[in-house]
Parts: sequence; structure tokens; C-alpha cells
Amino acid sequence: MRKQPDPPRVRNWKCRQVYHVYQRGSRRQTTFLNPIDSILYLDKLDVFARRYKVRIHCFCLMSNHVHFMLEPLRKGAISRLMQHLQSQYARHVHQRLNTQGHLWHHHFHAKLIRSETQYRETLLYIERNPTAAKLEKKAHLYDFSSAKAHTANQPQLTVRHKHVKATVKLYLVRWQKAFAENDEPINWPAWLASNRQPTRHKDYASLLGKHIPIPNKMAPLQAKTHSQTARAG
Repeated sequence: MRKQPDPPRVRNWKCRQVYHVYQRGSRRQTTFLNPIDSILYLDKLDVFARRYKVRIHCFCLMSNHVHFMLEPLRKGAISRLMQHLQSQYARHVHQRLNTQGHLWHHHFHAKLIRSETQYRETLLYIERNPTAAKLEKKAHLYDFSSAKAHTANQPQLTVRHKHVKATVKLYLVRWQKAFAENDEPINWPAWLASNRQPTRHKDYASLLGKHIPIPNKMAPLQAKTHSQTARAG
């Protein structure tokens, strides 16, 4: 496998603009070993988002990577959130497993959302990750993404497992504007289950943050990408 370059650090953060933020485990290792790990991570996500003034538009935790759509209200807020979130969670894992080394691969990626189309497609892409990885038959049933909150049209999502729970505050205003049709309630499970996909090569490049060879047909590319990664993108 060709080594991926270290992603460039964003220096000129734009306040009140949305970014697609994502990061994989080092060497694609599993970063969330059980539901309690995921809940502890979400609890820290909410704490740091409130502390550093970052709006969470959506999120999805997979076994070896994370996806967010984040909107900083202060310059550099996403950098501070990710620095503290990833380092504190890494310390938790190392202490529990008595391990050391890098849990996360390089610095996180951050792609500026430049259009309403990109916003819609990126959000759908993120919340469809569990079905693409065959972790759930229906994306809105996956516990560790924002899809349940969007389905209920509720700005807070509480996730529980045994004796632990986490509540994450979400910003729904732009999502509501982006997906509302004719003032009808948003049928989010239907959006997630639809076959709607990005249809232009540049849409894939903006979603995945890397160069993708232009295919003859887009659908086979989508299937190949998910089968190669096994646990979605």
C-alpha cells in the first residue's frame, strides 16, 4: 500500500464556515474497541466542542476512523478541539491497554465545504458510512453517528451502553435548510436509504480529500472504494 502523505495543516481557518474533518487510526488500526470507548469519545467531543465554540453538524465513528462536519465560531477552534480530543482519547486507550505509540495517523484532514451541494453530499456520505461498511442495514439505526438525531430532528443525541452515556449537542439549522423540501418534514431515513450519489468526479475528490482517477462509471467506483477499505471511508 502506498504511503499517504501527511495532510497539510489548515492555517487560515474561516469562522462560521463548515469543514469536513476526518482522521484514521495509525496503520489503519482499530481505535474503538468496544461501545464504551465510543461513548467516552463522544462525551469528550461534546465537552471540547462547547469549550472551544465549535458547532457539530454531523459525526460518525467507525472502528478505525472518524468523520465530522464542524463549524468553528472562533479562529483555530477546530485545531484546539481535535488536539485535545484525539490526545486525551489516545491516553485513555494506552492506559487501559498498557500500550504506547501513535493511535492516530498523522494530523487530521480538514476540507472546507464550499457549496450547498458539497454540504449535502458530504453529510450523506458521512452518515452512510455504517451501511457502506455493512455494519447496519439502515444508516439511521447506527448508534455512533448523528443520523439518529437528524431522524428525530432533535439537537441533542444521547448514546447509552450499560452504565455509561454521552450526550452530543448538534447544530441543525443548516441541515434543515439544506434538506427541507416544500416545507415538509425531512424524511431522513429515506434520504439515507436513497441511491443518490455524487455524480461528478470533483465531488468525489472533495469528499474523500484525495485524487481519484476518473472512472467510466461512478457507481462501480463507489462499490470498489468501500470493498477495498472494508470499513468504509
